[in-house]
Amino acid sequence: MKTSETSSFFINLRFALILILSAVLIISDVRFKMLSDFRYYIETTLYPVLALADSPKTMSEVVSTQFKSRAELLDENERLSSENFQQRADLLRLRTLEQENEAMRRLLNSPLHVTSKRVFAEVIDVDTNPYLKRVVVNRGGHSGIYENMPVISDQGLVGQVISVNYAFSRVLLLTDPSSSIPVMDTRNQVRAIATGTGAHDELDITNVPRTVDIREGDLLVTSGLGGIYPDGYPVAIVTEVGFSDTQAFAAVKAKPLVNFDTMRYVLMLWYKRNIASNPNAEPKKRTDAKVVLRQVKIKKLIDSMTNKNLKKNLVQDEDKESTESNEDDLKTQNEEVVHETE
Repeated sequence: MKTSETSSFFINLRFALILILSAVLIISDVRFKMLSDFRYYIETTLYPVLALADSPKTMSEVVSTQFKSRAELLDENERLSSENFQQRADLLRLRTLEQENEAMRRLLNSPLHVTSKRVFAEVIDVDTNPYLKRVVVNRGGHSGIYENMPVISDQGLVGQVISVNYAFSRVLLLTDPSSSIPVMDTRNQVRAIATGTGAHDELDITNVPRTVDIREGDLLVTSGLGGIYPDGYPVAIVTEVGFSDTQAFAAVKAKPLVNFDTMRYVLMLWYKRNIASNPNAEPKKRTDAKVVLRQVKIKKLIDSMTNKNLKKNLVQDEDKESTESNEDDLKTQNEEVVHETE
């Protein structure tokens, strides 16, 4: 009986120690990121296993592609050629708009947003946790991917990179509960925050006062605040607007433009903010009337202070000279008195 009690005691003790150790490891990883390097090497080591597990899907896609009919290929080629032609025409207009935007920002002394490079990636895995909205793409540190990198698709904004390994990266979708994106209504330029709800087709739009004119069907785009996402990329469409006299903010819902259930390919952007197209260029000096008037006032104040100091120094010099002359006269008189006394 004692032996069974002792063995059960040791089993409970080991279970308690393992439980405490697991809690310590979880807290240290979540709060202090102490195991990020260890997880990086483990995931990099296990990448061949992931690639092997995904190989049947890859092989089936290759085989199905090879067996496409010639008519389907011709139709697809014609459609892609037409889309390519239209996109090239739109690109010409886009370049003109970018040049106009750059000129206007220089006039307003606003920083220029430069997207220097982008890379194409494929979604290879989806997080199985129903409360987390994250995917894995086949681009990692060897491709120059970095954390907080913005990710888009041909439909709109997807999210941002949250962890990077050598061969793949994890992307936090904008519908994840921990995701918050600064957005702007294209109709009236109202700014708000789009927060994920955990549902694949719904966002909460927060920080919208109930007095603001926001309607169903309004298009929300990235506002560029925060420095993570470039501005102007479509995010969602407003689907529901509710007002309450007891609340200071409106209850606004929106639907993301990207269909995350069918999303297969994404674009990852190298995004940075510059003060000009030339990184070494200095911003234009402001020459408005207020600045000029302020400079004139400061100059007058400095001149007046300088004149006061000069006058003060002259008075001090005159007092010093008069004091020295008085001392010389007094000394001469004393010498004459001593001489007469002798």
